[in-house]
Amino acid sequence: MKRNLFILLLLPFLSLAQELTTTVSRNPVAAGEQFQISFSANGEIEQFRAPNFNGLRILSGPNQSSSSSVQMINGQFSQSKTVSYNYYATALNEGSLEIGSASAKVDGKDVKSKPIKLIVGKANPKSENNVLDLSDKVFIKAHINKTKLYQGEQLVVSYKLYSKINLANIDITALPELNGFWKEEVETSSRPTVKAIDGVNHNVWEISRMIVTPQRSGILEIDPMQATITVQVKKNRKRNDPFRDPFGFFDSYQNIDENLQSANLKIEVLPLPNPPANFSGAVGEFKIDASVDKKEGKTNEAISYKLTLSGIGNLHLIDEIPIEFPNDFEVYDPQLTDKSFNSKNGISGKRIFEHLLIPRYQGTYTIPTVEFVYFNTKSKNYETLQTKSFDIKVSKGKGDEGSYRPAEELQESTNNRLHGIKKSASWQKKDNFDLLSSWWYWLVVLLPIIGVITFMIYQKWEEKNNINPVSRKLRKSLKTAQKRLKLANILLKKGEKELFFEEIEKSLWLYFADKFNVDIAILSKESIHSHFEKNGVQNKTTESFTQIIDDCEFCRFAPSSLDANQMQEVYEKATRVIIEVETDLKK
Repeated sequence: MKRNLFILLLLPFLSLAQELTTTVSRNPVAAGEQFQISFSANGEIEQFRAPNFNGLRILSGPNQSSSSSVQMINGQFSQSKTVSYNYYATALNEGSLEIGSASAKVDGKDVKSKPIKLIVGKANPKSENNVLDLSDKVFIKAHINKTKLYQGEQLVVSYKLYSKINLANIDITALPELNGFWKEEVETSSRPTVKAIDGVNHNVWEISRMIVTPQRSGILEIDPMQATITVQVKKNRKRNDPFRDPFGFFDSYQNIDENLQSANLKIEVLPLPNPPANFSGAVGEFKIDASVDKKEGKTNEAISYKLTLSGIGNLHLIDEIPIEFPNDFEVYDPQLTDKSFNSKNGISGKRIFEHLLIPRYQGTYTIPTVEFVYFNTKSKNYETLQTKSFDIKVSKGKGDEGSYRPAEELQESTNNRLHGIKKSASWQKKDNFDLLSSWWYWLVVLLPIIGVITFMIYQKWEEKNNINPVSRKLRKSLKTAQKRLKLANILLKKGEKELFFEEIEKSLWLYFADKFNVDIAILSKESIHSHFEKNGVQNKTTESFTQIIDDCEFCRFAPSSLDANQMQEVYEKATRVIIEVETDLKK
């Protein structure tokens, strides 16, 4: 009987061990008045997740505390432990609001607290618990230099923090996604400027400036920038507090964190009007120029041909300009020198494509005019730029017997070789000649057959691998990505953190564009998910691919937060994810 009674008395404590309760220090509260929110359970709390504190400003927390109690019933000891997660908060506006459910594991069991309603009355400016209202004193605002533009046209986005009070700390908590845009970061100053707003001076920090290029037409959003600022506020002591300092020499302060977010902006992106077939994809204002290092040369000697594209616009997206060189020239892949830079008004500068040409035969050749078609954002029309053509005279190199020779020289050489051939001949019979036993007979018979078979095999291979330019581009994608990653590795060794993350991000975007033949102007994370899913790339690989891009974007804002080992890890992840994509595609 006593044992049963003990169990009945213990049941309430057992039930409490697996409950999560929410309490507040006062209800109702005045707007701006400080109060405490506690989430408590009788037992060990793990994996605690706080609710959304909509309508509240969290001043501090979570602050964990615990207490233990021991009871003796009928000579039996029982012990209980209470664990609490405490927040100090203030309500922002008058009215009623709900503190949602928190969740946690209590003694290994998943539990949730019940939501509670909080009544918020009018602010009491004389209350010693009243907290500073920051809503009109500090804010983030996004600025753009245009609200209507063409697809591929540059847009400058600047996020600025305005404050008319002193701040203890500024922490960027969320970077804008800017889906549908290609973005480039512009370096900004950490020093604030002063600007008068409605006659009141504000300190202004430009926390981020980006040059973005819309990849598709329609209404696109400029995502908000999110940050947490910390303000130090002097604590008010009660008048009858014996430790109150009447002179203010020993005042104490408390830190107040405020979450800020800029407003969403919308822009209208116009589609490019019916692009011509030879449209390069360039949008902006450009010039083009070509040059050669010499117009006379010898066979097997190198000639340098430079093509320079300069101007302002999406220069960074132009990786190749097609040129029709003479067939008798051996042409190597161009060496690209990028001298573009990010300014406050956009991307400008020039890109130099240097081609190495080797003429193999003597003669006079013409490197034709190169045409470059782009969309001019000022005239709102497609414009065609042309380079001048070059006549190259190639003479026979020293000791080059295989080069082309003029017809007169060939005729003279032929006459010399034919001189001495008898004009009449007499047939003589050779005894005992067995044609079938001659090795050269079988060589002459079999060589054409072997040649035909080899040619047919080669044609099949060519047909399979070079059926169209797209397939050739696909074969180059992995090689191109690996080259870019090698450059990122060099930047890693040099400690160029910002350039390293930019190069990793670019290599992944361009690898994806080449691999799936996606126009650079329409690149987005949605297109990555779509093409990967269609081609059988595993979800885990897709998430790894996009996560590395996100990490690189974030680290470009705060490169100092990573050391060399972590950067090496990012490089290895980028290399590994390309291999994983290739592996998934081959399955």
